[in-house]
Amino acid sequence: MNEGEETDWSYQINMNGQDVIPYNFYKSYILEHLYQSGEYHCCGLRRSSNKPKCSKTLSVTVSAYRPRATLTAGSTTIPVGGSVTLSCSVETSAGWKYRWFRRTSDISEVRIDNEENRDISVTQGGIYRCDGVRGNPDFYTVISNEETIETKFSNKVFVTQQPNPPQIFSGETITLTCEVQGGETTEWTYEWKRSETVLHRINSKDWTFIVSESSSGDYMCQCRRRDDWYSSTQWSKSITLSVSVTESSPVSSSFPVLLIVGPVIGVILFILLLLLWRHRQFKDLCCIRLFQSESSSQSSTTNHGVNQAESHVYSSLLHGNSCLYETIQTRGATGNERSHHPEEGPDYVNMKPDSSIG
Repeated sequence: MNEGEETDWSYQINMNGQDVIPYNFYKSYILEHLYQSGEYHCCGLRRSSNKPKCSKTLSVTVSAYRPRATLTAGSTTIPVGGSVTLSCSVETSAGWKYRWFRRTSDISEVRIDNEENRDISVTQGGIYRCDGVRGNPDFYTVISNEETIETKFSNKVFVTQQPNPPQIFSGETITLTCEVQGGETTEWTYEWKRSETVLHRINSKDWTFIVSESSSGDYMCQCRRRDDWYSSTQWSKSITLSVSVTESSPVSSSFPVLLIVGPVIGVILFILLLLLWRHRQFKDLCCIRLFQSESSSQSSTTNHGVNQAESHVYSSLLHGNSCLYETIQTRGATGNERSHHPEEGPDYVNMKPDSSIG
């Protein structure tokens, strides 16, 4: 109050028309747990007067959640001999101070001393976070997102390939080597990527693998210190692998067809051999029967017997009996049949059904 002495007044705090703090001689209060939004004002009552004087209304909005701090980085890579600026912010009202934290793969998260500003400059790689604090007692925001900052060495890195033929075929084995210039005494972890995708991490500078069609692309490597994962070299220049697909030979391409056709041909050949064997048996049986028939006719010298034998021979001619030649030779050897001259042979063999015997 601007009138009289401070001890002349008593004070009251009102929220939404209700007394929060009744009249007393303390003009300052700390509301440690404020859960409700509302319209606040205060009133002062002078001892020499029964009429209070009140302040303007102050609107207070209480959020159900703590605000979150946001961390942004000017760059995620610290150049050789340089630094990176980090910024921490809280979207709500002002009055915040900031705390900064850093950790690495070997060091757990620790607070960076003597840093309460919104913006700081860092020269070390690692993972950074921040939060905001204000009030009495301290009220903290939710801690911020993480930003990974890396330090780059000046060492140059080169990639070589062995063997290095003009053309590489799928299935061949190659070795890529990552060489660090001036970093021979440092223990490195070698990181490989193709087309912006990290493929492989290894503690050896040599990477040996079998290529395929999908192995084609641009390969690069960088080196990280084993005792500080956030300190690394720049990426090397790329080396291009172009893998050709090996063409299938005619034998290999037809092999599946042979697996199918081969057994089918085998079955067909087996059936044909079986039919040939059955046919051969039938011929042998026919010849045996014909021979027996001719032998029985040798004991008879009558014309009836001769005519009967000739009729059997003609019947064999008419039906294309394959045993005919053997039958004629056998009958001629008995001496009981009519002989014929050699020149008659062709006419005899080629006799038609309507021919007569001369």
